[in-house]
Formats: sequence, structure tokens, C-alpha cells
Amino acid sequence: MSGFKGTNNSGIVLYRGDLTCDDAHAALLDALIKMGTPFLGGTQTISLSQQGNLGEFITLHVARTGPLLNTEKFAHNAIQPLAAISGAGIDLMYVYFDPLSEAGDLLYIQEVKTTLQNNLNLFGRLVDDTEKLFSVDINLTLQSRIQFLANSFEIERNSDAHAERVIRLGAKAPKECKRVRLIPTGVHDAKVTDPVQKMLAVRSSITAFGWDSNAIEPWAIALTDLEDRLLRLSRGQP
Repeated sequence: MSGFKGTNNSGIVLYRGDLTCDDAHAALLDALIKMGTPFLGGTQTISLSQQGNLGEFITLHVARTGPLLNTEKFAHNAIQPLAAISGAGIDLMYVYFDPLSEAGDLLYIQEVKTTLQNNLNLFGRLVDDTEKLFSVDINLTLQSRIQFLANSFEIERNSDAHAERVIRLGAKAPKECKRVRLIPTGVHDAKVTDPVQKMLAVRSSITAFGWDSNAIEPWAIALTDLEDRLLRLSRGQP
């Protein structure tokens, strides 16, 4: 059970605690324990980097227990959220291999921003992250990330067939990305009453790069008392 429930508002998927945020917290803590997460001590503080990693972990938890259950998942920071240093690259990637036809294969790219502020200005950086997919930095482009996935399938997962299929998901421009889906995601405190307008603005800005609006599904994940919950989760506390 994920502990979260999603509702669609103008194309923005809002995830909230189901039935309460305490239920969501319990589900997240259970998942961290099952992953064997080395928790912080009772007097240790949580860094900004670790807050961000926990935001990615929360996002991955929602994805893997719900809408992206049947995908191959790539999540470096999210599965070791309390590591001292965060790894670079795209936050979360998922590949869906259609069992009936390769034409149905899809690549999902999910960048995540976590904020404790009320203004949600940090979510604007999701636009910058997306722009990098077709930037001059070859280490951050869509093609370099797809090559990473292909290498992982071939070398780490012993699947040459999947490596070949994922390579064919790439494209040379946003408008040509017919089988790539973007999920810009913001994790925030539930006291922020309307993240929809902010995420609509994020989606609009991304479409200006040439992406089809139908290929973009922003998420906004909210928890009450987020700062305190992140601290408690980092310490393994209910």
C-alpha cells in the first residue's frame, strides 16, 4: 500500500495522504526500513541534499506502488536517500517495455524538486532540468541518458534485447520524442494550497522548448509538516 492517493486537476496530478498524511508517513517509513536504510542518529540533523534525496525517494515510492509499477526503474539517489553526497544526472527514469509490440515502449523521465517554502519558486528549476536534455553539455542530454540506460541493460541486467529497444526511444529534438514522457515533480508542504498554477506554468514553459504538452504530466506531492516529517523519516521515526 502506497499511503498516497492521486487526483488529476487540469492535467496536474496531485498526490496526498490516503487516508491521512500519517498513513503516508507510515508507508514511507516501512519502505525505508525494508530497503535497509541506515538512519541518522537521534541528534543528527538532515542536510539540504538529504532532504532532496528523500523527496526523490517519496516520488519513487509513489511511482512504484502506483502508476509506474510495471516499469524498469533507475533511481540512484532515491534508493540511498541519506547518503552524504548526491549523484549527478536525471533524478528518476523508468522504461516500459510493451509485451505485445515494441511500438508501445515508453521512456519516463522524472526530475524532482523538494521545497519547504510556501512560494514554490524552486519548482521553476524543473524547467531548467528539462532544457538540459537538449543542451550543449553532452553528459546531461537525453541521448547520453539513454545510452546510460542501454549500457545498464546490457552490462548490469544482461539484456541485450532491452538495450537495443531503449536506444530506439531517443530522438534529435523535443518535437520528435514520440515515446518519451516527462514527469516534472514538486514535493511540498500541504499548507501550500494551490500548486496547480505553478505546475501549469512549468508545463507551459517546457512546451516552449518544442515538447508536446500531451507528453508532459506534472506531479505535485504534498505532506503536512513536511520539514518535520523529513527529519523523522531520516531518523527512522514514526
